[in-house]
Amino acid sequence: MLKQKLKQGLKVLTDKRYRQFYAQRQILGIPSRERRADSLASRLPVFESKGTNETLAQTATLKDRGYLFLDDLIKPDQLQAMRAFFSANECADPYRPELGNFVAPGNAPPQTHVAFFSNETIIRAPHALEIANNPKVLSIVSRFLGAKPTISLLTAWWSMPHKDGKAEEAELFHRDVDDIRFVKLFCYLTDVDDVSGPHVFVPGSQSVNKLTKIRRYQDSEIADAFGEGSHLTFTGKAGTAFLENTYGFHRGVPPTQKPRLLFQVLYSLRNSIYGPDRPVGRIGMDGVPADIDPFINRVYLSPR
Repeated sequence: MLKQKLKQGLKVLTDKRYRQFYAQRQILGIPSRERRADSLASRLPVFESKGTNETLAQTATLKDRGYLFLDDLIKPDQLQAMRAFFSANECADPYRPELGNFVAPGNAPPQTHVAFFSNETIIRAPHALEIANNPKVLSIVSRFLGAKPTISLLTAWWSMPHKDGKAEEAELFHRDVDDIRFVKLFCYLTDVDDVSGPHVFVPGSQSVNKLTKIRRYQDSEIADAFGEGSHLTFTGKAGTAFLENTYGFHRGVPPTQKPRLLFQVLYSLRNSIYGPDRPVGRIGMDGVPADIDPFINRVYLSPR
């Protein structure tokens, strides 16, 4: 534990991302967070897009409800290719690193709840960058953030079934505090029903100045603060996609019968400590489109 704290302290001293990350996590009040976010966004590049009445309305819905479903974002051939890729490549349990790498879901250790793919693996995933850079998504996200977004994390993980349904870590209600302002794209790559780990969200909680202390919360605490039945459960066929402001309360329900595969993109105002320390690919090489925006993708990709 002491070694881990010393390592973390060193990163705070030497890595600007860590200083920014921990500083913004100390700002607990939502009004204060919004003021700081507006100030930061005003100093960042603007995303050049005329937008449409539809995207403007969708952005307003995302801000108000905290989530927005996106129809037909992932094509059937993209879905098939991504699922095949993540079914063949190794992942790891971040909470039990001693278990090493394995191919999920078939070879996942029995104690594993979630198994994530590395940054180096994600960047090779077919269509991951294409989906993350979808023009319609970027248009909505940029208006939500108030500036040109940064793709600060690309991730995918398997959620493994356990008959007892016992929740751990992010399977408990919580607010994400990845940056002073951010939004995430969720893409179900397998069918998700009530027994395969649906995502749960409390609409509107992203704007309610309650329970802002950073910790995991019990269902009863959320019910007391926001009312019984205040949450929504997001089920859907493979290919279901939605944007969500995960500063609002949410959790992943532990699967009880079938595994769930999910691809996610974090759009933020600044780099995240969860992304790679340096780019792991190059624009225009190894299948990366040459016309991709270098600022938006600078965390993962070097310019040509």
